[in-house]
Amino acid sequence: MGIFRDIGVVDFYFFSGTGNTLSVVRRMAEVFESNGIDVRLHRMEKTDPKSIELRHIVGLAFPVAVQGTFPFVWDFFRAMPMADGTPVFMVDTLSEFSGGIVGPLRKLLERRGYRPIGACEIKMPPNIPIVEGDPQKEDEQIQEGLRKAEQYALDLLEERSKWGRIPVLSDALALISQSERSWRLMRKLLTWKVIEEKCVKCRLCVHLCPVSNISWDEYPKYGENCYLCMRCYAFCPTDAITSSSRLFSGRKYKTIRASDILRIKG
Repeated sequence: MGIFRDIGVVDFYFFSGTGNTLSVVRRMAEVFESNGIDVRLHRMEKTDPKSIELRHIVGLAFPVAVQGTFPFVWDFFRAMPMADGTPVFMVDTLSEFSGGIVGPLRKLLERRGYRPIGACEIKMPPNIPIVEGDPQKEDEQIQEGLRKAEQYALDLLEERSKWGRIPVLSDALALISQSERSWRLMRKLLTWKVIEEKCVKCRLCVHLCPVSNISWDEYPKYGENCYLCMRCYAFCPTDAITSSSRLFSGRKYKTIRASDILRIKG
C-alpha cells in the first residue's frame, strides 16, 4: 500500500451537485477505510483551501462542467497552499467527456508542489433537466460507475494508478469552463423561477447553493451568479423551483438526500 500505509490519512475535498460525485467519494472512502486508512471528507464550498493539511494525502473530487469544472472549484484549486511533494489524486464524474480538466489540473498542482498519483473520470447519468432519463439505464450506469470508483481506489492503494496529461488542447479546453462568458451563455439556456404557491419557505435552496447566489426575500431570490449545479432544483421538497426555458424537460435527478451534503460541514 506504499504511501497510503505510510501516511495513513486521506483528506478528501469534494464538490457534489446532486450526488454523483459524493456517491463516488463514499465508495472510494469505504475501500480506503477497509484497508485501514483514515478518511476525512470536506466540502469544497465550506473549506478554506489554505487549511489543507499537507502531511496527509489529498483527494479532489468534483463534477465535470463545460469540459472542465465549475469556476468556484477552479478557485479552490488555485488557492491550495504551496506544497513540497504532498501526494494528490483526483476523480471526476461526467456524463460524456471532459478534455479540459485532467491535464490542466495536473499542471496547476505540480506548479504548486504537489505530487500527482492518480486521476480517474467516471461516467454517471447527467443531472441537467434538458434530457429525459431512463431510470433503469441510469441505475445500471450508477452501479457501473461505483464499481469503477472501487477499482480506482484499489489501484491507488496498490500504486497502479496514473495521471496523464494532453498538452495544448486540454489547456485550451480548460479555459472554456473558467470563462464567465461561457457561464453567461449557459444561464440563458436554463433560468430558474420560483412558484410561490408551492414554496413552503424551508430555505433549503438557500442553504444548499455553493456560491450563495440565492438570497431570501419572503421567497427565494436568484442572483446573477448561478452555475447550474442543480442542487436547488433537484432537492426542492415541493417542486417549487422550475424553469421557463425552452429546453427544460422537468426531469429531476439525484442520488442522495440534501442532508447527506449538509451534514458534512467542511
